Amino acid sequence: MPLETSETNSGITLLAPVSVSEARPDRPVRGDAAIAACERVLTKSERYVDGGLPRMLNPLAYSGALAGFNFIVAAVTGILLLFWYKTSVHTAHESVAAMDAQWWGAGFVRTLHRYSSDACVLFSVIHAVKVFLARKFGGARWIAWVTGVLLLGLIWLDGWLGYWLTWDQRAQAIAAGTAKVLDVLPIFPEPIARSFLTNGDVNSLVFFAVFFAHVLLPIAIGVVIWIHLVRLKKPKFLPKRGLMIATGVVLIVLSLAIPADLAAPADMAAYPDSFLIDWFYLLPLYLTDRLSGPMFWVLSLGLGFVLFSLPWTLGRKRKRPAVVNQKNCNGCTQCFQDCPYEAITMVGIDSKDNLVSLIDPNRCVSCGICVGSCDPGAIAYPELDRPEVRDRVLDWLQESGPKAVAFLCADGAGRGVRFDTETGLSPDLPGYRVVGIPCAAWLHSSFAEMIAKRGGRTLLVACEGSEPRCRLGAEITADRVGGVREPYFRMDRLSPEEFRFLQIEGGSLALLKQEASDFLNTPDGETAGRQSPDRTLLRRILVVAVLIVVLGGATVGFTRLAYIPPDRPPSMLIVSFKLAGQEKNIGQDVDTELGHLKGMKGRVELEPVRLRILVDGQVVHEQSYAPRGIHENSASVGAVEIPMGTGKRRVQVQLGQTADVDEWTWAFDEELEFDQSHRRVVQFDSSHGFQLD
Repeated sequence: MPLETSETNSGITLLAPVSVSEARPDRPVRGDAAIAACERVLTKSERYVDGGLPRMLNPLAYSGALAGFNFIVAAVTGILLLFWYKTSVHTAHESVAAMDAQWWGAGFVRTLHRYSSDACVLFSVIHAVKVFLARKFGGARWIAWVTGVLLLGLIWLDGWLGYWLTWDQRAQAIAAGTAKVLDVLPIFPEPIARSFLTNGDVNSLVFFAVFFAHVLLPIAIGVVIWIHLVRLKKPKFLPKRGLMIATGVVLIVLSLAIPADLAAPADMAAYPDSFLIDWFYLLPLYLTDRLSGPMFWVLSLGLGFVLFSLPWTLGRKRKRPAVVNQKNCNGCTQCFQDCPYEAITMVGIDSKDNLVSLIDPNRCVSCGICVGSCDPGAIAYPELDRPEVRDRVLDWLQESGPKAVAFLCADGAGRGVRFDTETGLSPDLPGYRVVGIPCAAWLHSSFAEMIAKRGGRTLLVACEGSEPRCRLGAEITADRVGGVREPYFRMDRLSPEEFRFLQIEGGSLALLKQEASDFLNTPDGETAGRQSPDRTLLRRILVVAVLIVVLGGATVGFTRLAYIPPDRPPSMLIVSFKLAGQEKNIGQDVDTELGHLKGMKGRVELEPVRLRILVDGQVVHEQSYAPRGIHENSASVGAVEIPMGTGKRRVQVQLGQTADVDEWTWAFDEELEFDQSHRRVVQFDSSHGFQLD
């Protein structure tokens, strides 16, 4: 950074001004300021809950773990439902209705299964938003982000398939929407939509395949969860016991008070004007009903690309990872135990009897925690070299001026503090020399002892929050200060006047200034310190009520919102056919000496099949359908929807297999009654001819 001079209100001249936030382990992402502003809003919400409940009971602080807990509840209740559910398109709705009749039994289990599934999506989304706003998706964290997005997609898909299995009006809409989207892909021999034209067309094998996929997808989800967490030390897959119990109680109460609903049975001959849907899982219905199949894929794949590519589109060049001087490593394994991202392994080398540390640069997030773990100083952190900082601090202590040194975490309350890199002086913390560090755990205990021996004071400030940039850094620092984790801060060598450790969340600069001033100005080193949150009974009740209304209401409320399909005609005529055209372009017999190939004909091509539809003598549709297959040698398939009014109409359907445009091989002619919100289906295949719904 170029040197510049700026006079401050405190009279301190900054020759090389920087802010503490520049010491953070990753570089600012594109759009960092806007994302940080949104993060502050979420942090305030979390802080409000902390003011009424202990952190261990704050659902916003354990959103990812609560998603895991609800996934387990959904999986267990799903297994129990297998005892009551009948896997057949003809009996599925009846079996689900029978469950609901057992309010305290199967109906309760089904409701608990639904609400826990919805809560799983809710907390997964909250967790994803928190990780995004914390900008913890780039660099070595890209695998966790990509697998997290994939997890959310798999959980949604499992729920989408689960709603299919009730075979009610919702399931009918899901089946139609799925068929519309999948028919765009050239991988099926004939359109899937033809399987959902009438109630008799619905194939139980297709229904069983959906059931099979719904049951097995949780196994795939479990594998992706393992990949999602494998790079983390001490991952929080489940919340604290108290929060699990509280969440379970809320789910049970909601399940008993508001049982899950069941729509009317699916009827392929009718399309309902409106019904209730679960917007957590069935939001795509809004798109499948209003967009074409190709446009749906464009939108879905575009959204997927945006989410999956965030580590590269918003991320910037990574900071340099830590490196080990293996000659100086004594093999204590402390850095291996402390690394939050499993980036350190212990390996053997020929020149040493003990194992030595090896840092994987692809996993290292440059948090610097391992620097504070290393007694012999064998780990170098290129972005903030430990020996250089030590020499700089020693120079400060020999000069006239402040003898107190503040080591501020780049993600904590002091992240906005400005200071001079040469002198350490800061207009924001008068009386201190400031060092910005990537994580409070970067500081080795020897620094505090060195400063105390020279008559100085050390203030170490860590961040606080549920999504710290360096994960376990504040926790590890607190354990070192508390004497339960090596390398200890030897409090028998450090008096309260010489060393103080604070943990303050980002954005609380005023509190940091007050604490820093108290540390300097209190002769005995004691201070009133931070006040405990005002967790009065009234505030606790208020916070719990807000959480239940917001989170519980979202879990239940989003499953009971009305869905109104787009405007549709009063009635509908559907004509579907599968017919092979007449053979054309018959090749000559194959000329070969091989006896078993003699007389074999060349490639066969088929004529397109022509379809014409007349209503009350007027042509409403006329089209030619090319043969299917790569070589155009398979039967032509088509399906047409014709908007109709209500009442009686004369319907004529004509099919031609030949190249003669005036020749119609098959014909249907009948007067049909069209009812409001119903459809009539005319189908044709060469085995059965024309069939009317």
